[in-house]
Amino acid sequence: MTIRFAGISLALACLLSLAPAPLRAQTQTADDILAHARQTSDQGDPRAALPEFDRALALYRAQHDRHGEAQTLNAIGNAYEDLGDYTKALDYLQRALAIKQELGDRLEIGKTLSNIGLVYWNQSDYPKAIDHFNQSLQIAREGKDQKLEGSVLNNLGLVYDDLGEFTRALDYHQQAIEILHAIHFESGESDALGNLGGWYQLLGRNSEAIPYYQQALEIDERLKLKGKESEDLGNIALCQTGLGQLDEALHTYDRALVLARETGAQKDEADWHKDEGSAYLSLGKYDLAREEYRQALAIYESAGLKQPLIEALEDEGNLHEQLGDIASAEKDFRRALELARVTGHARGVTNILMALGDLEWRRQRYEQAAALYQEAGARAKEADDRGAMASSLVALALTLRDQGQFDEALPKAQQALEIARQTGAALTEAQAQFALGEIARKQRDNSKAIENYSAGIDIAHPAGNVEMEWQLAYGKGQALESLGQNDKALAAYQQAVGIIEGVRDQLREERFQAGYINDRYQVYVAVVHLLLKMGKTGQAFQFSEKLRARSYLDLLDRNQAPASSRAEADLRERIRHLQRAIEEEESKSLPEKRSEKVKTFSTDLTAAEREYQSLLDDLRSTRPEYAAAHSLAVPPTEEIQAQLDGHTALIEYIVGEDALSVFVLTRNELHAQTVPVRAADLQTKVELFRALIARESYRDWIKPGQNLDSLLIQPIMKAGWLSGITQIMVVPNGVLHYLPFAALPQPGPKGLHFLVQDYVVDYLPAASALVLAKDAQDPKGNLLALAPSSSRLRFTPQEARSVGSLYPNHSLVLVGQGATKSAFRRQADGYRIIHLAAHGFFDRLNPMFSGVELEPEKHDDGRLEVHEILRLRLHARLVTLSACETALGSGYFSDYPAGDDIVGLTRAFLYAGSSSVMASLWEVNDRSTLQFMQNFYRDLQKANEAAALRQAQLAMVGSHGRLSQPYFWAPFVLVGINK
Repeated sequence: MTIRFAGISLALACLLSLAPAPLRAQTQTADDILAHARQTSDQGDPRAALPEFDRALALYRAQHDRHGEAQTLNAIGNAYEDLGDYTKALDYLQRALAIKQELGDRLEIGKTLSNIGLVYWNQSDYPKAIDHFNQSLQIAREGKDQKLEGSVLNNLGLVYDDLGEFTRALDYHQQAIEILHAIHFESGESDALGNLGGWYQLLGRNSEAIPYYQQALEIDERLKLKGKESEDLGNIALCQTGLGQLDEALHTYDRALVLARETGAQKDEADWHKDEGSAYLSLGKYDLAREEYRQALAIYESAGLKQPLIEALEDEGNLHEQLGDIASAEKDFRRALELARVTGHARGVTNILMALGDLEWRRQRYEQAAALYQEAGARAKEADDRGAMASSLVALALTLRDQGQFDEALPKAQQALEIARQTGAALTEAQAQFALGEIARKQRDNSKAIENYSAGIDIAHPAGNVEMEWQLAYGKGQALESLGQNDKALAAYQQAVGIIEGVRDQLREERFQAGYINDRYQVYVAVVHLLLKMGKTGQAFQFSEKLRARSYLDLLDRNQAPASSRAEADLRERIRHLQRAIEEEESKSLPEKRSEKVKTFSTDLTAAEREYQSLLDDLRSTRPEYAAAHSLAVPPTEEIQAQLDGHTALIEYIVGEDALSVFVLTRNELHAQTVPVRAADLQTKVELFRALIARESYRDWIKPGQNLDSLLIQPIMKAGWLSGITQIMVVPNGVLHYLPFAALPQPGPKGLHFLVQDYVVDYLPAASALVLAKDAQDPKGNLLALAPSSSRLRFTPQEARSVGSLYPNHSLVLVGQGATKSAFRRQADGYRIIHLAAHGFFDRLNPMFSGVELEPEKHDDGRLEVHEILRLRLHARLVTLSACETALGSGYFSDYPAGDDIVGLTRAFLYAGSSSVMASLWEVNDRSTLQFMQNFYRDLQKANEAAALRQAQLAMVGSHGRLSQPYFWAPFVLVGINK
């Protein structure tokens, strides 16, 4: 929004700073210098124009030309306004006004009054801005100067936009357009049309804003005003981005950039680079996005535009933090902090200190986080920024909570609450109540905690802060459960889940705190455990499935999955926009808060959500699979059971903080039990087992494996739930995604015995996949195999050729330099089986950059990354990732909660359209993999994927040699639906 309004306000500032020709003849030299300086300033380089203005001013004074002196002082004031130096701008404009009043030129007085009003508008001093605009409007009407009248009405519209009096603002904008159109003042009309487009854009109504920007563009193109054309195009591109028309937006940004460069408008050029970067980010083209951000930063820096540079660094830092690149985020924030301190941008310093504190909190470096929050609070207190003071106190209280320092945390939260109430900052008040509730609950004062949570909900709900609201409901549920009030606790948990699953949450960005995803995941876990405690097994299983559906939608949301239509994209963006606007306004203190804004935004939000819900209702009848996914619909348990034969059991796990829930679903029965094991202990056990089994040693992994088996498999065996079962479908959760279940050692008199010797073992992302999975198209090709030489794996070319030889008809084998990413993209959708014999890599900071290393080309490094795979449209029954660590996801050995939201290659290929994926859990030996794959594909010709995998594993187990060790055969796991 700041970029959009910067473009609009710059266009208007240029309009109002165009002073008329001097009233009497002046020296040509002074006129020429002044005209050239104005042109330089209007083209976006006001700093370079200042020396020329000074020369013109000196000449006019030497000639005792008071008119010329006033005009030049006015122009200098406008230049300083464009530079954001409002103190100097007011000084020069008021000196110009004094001379014009001395000369008695009423219309000139009216124009300078309007310029001064614009400065006050930029400073958010709305009463003074309105007063000066009204004075100017009166002069314009008395003098019947419709050009000035239309311009001032335009300015008043902008003021009332900011005040949230949108009906009044719209009236002013429309009056301005009518007047300026009637007098054929096309330049002014284009500015008014642009501002009217900005009015619609302010309300998130992008599709309605575009026609006004296009009308402005037509005028500016006719008048050959290239600078204003650039602004029009940039605003159109912003609307297109909001509508999800990303390819169109990129093209429009490119046109805007060309014009900005031609006119030397450096700030516009930088702004469009930054916004184009955001469009690339929405497309998942992260490298291109970061390159656009870098270009924007370079221009801001070279042009000396420090304020936009600080904001851009904050934006880039937030991007890096969102992507998980904490080191780069910190670098950006530190640079922004340095600039904010040098320029005396006090609020900027406070905000960045808070951002740095959030980074340290994410790293669980609580002492460092607390120190930064304390510094931010001290600076806010010094500046009497009470809103920032309260926010820093809330953050500090929650950090002290995490350190177990409850006595120190309590007064901080109480002080934050007091300040929030005094200033009327509703959202901060809700956050303070949340902090107080958390502290009370941790101190086992659950009754007090419930009071705080309930008070917070009463504030957060009308404020539209759904993220805060669900967290308060979840905290309340925890406190109620601790008091043994299970029915009320369940209602509170379900309230939290309902908020999470509502339309708002589907469309929101995750902004409140770094632990958002993990906390949300725990809501579902809490419901599952409580339902099991209450003996409601069927409902518990349904919530277990909802958890997985929620996580899958998170993957789609993080990857900005496209909407089904432009109408849906428009509504989604409008809802996002209005939610952010309400949250921003509600977080302000009373003197800054505009109640009319909140009322208008809330009314529009309700209407947009109702319209969006109607759209989803229509989709239920026309595209039921789409509606099911977006409403988090889970198939009835009976439908899932109908997909199981009499010899198959589905085992679904839920990892909670203090217990493990296990569901066993067969064709006719559903069982469940809870195993008392802490999530941290389970993770330690899995990591130890993996570390030992992923080596070529023989016996040291047996006891850790037996320990895991005693927690995961033996309890359900002893209960008799696997009687008559020959196939197990594992639906893992959390760290269990990375456990090779097939290699779990089994007790018995036969000596060393593995789970895979008793059962076919495969994995599913969710039980619902059995019902929701659709039959893929049947492509013509049988097998596509790639083995790049860049992997430096000796046996992978032989492996690819060997696999290809088993499918002699309609197969394509690409080895060496032919195994490129571009070749894969061209061919991948035409084959039933895809085999990638290449190195896999896992980015623990940002799993979206994990991938497979294919052959590099001239302009491509060959890295096929997750965000690119998600955009493929495959028709394969199987993708085999014969590589290293390809099944790893976002939770393993990293700071990120695993939950069920694996953002790895396995899930990416499933989303891209493959029915199943075979991948590896650790680095594998390429010589043994050659033999393993030969066996697997040979068996695949007469069995399904899961059975073929088991036969290949059993062949190695039964070899009784070196290859019988689990290191060689256990890492391969099959995820998905077998054909």
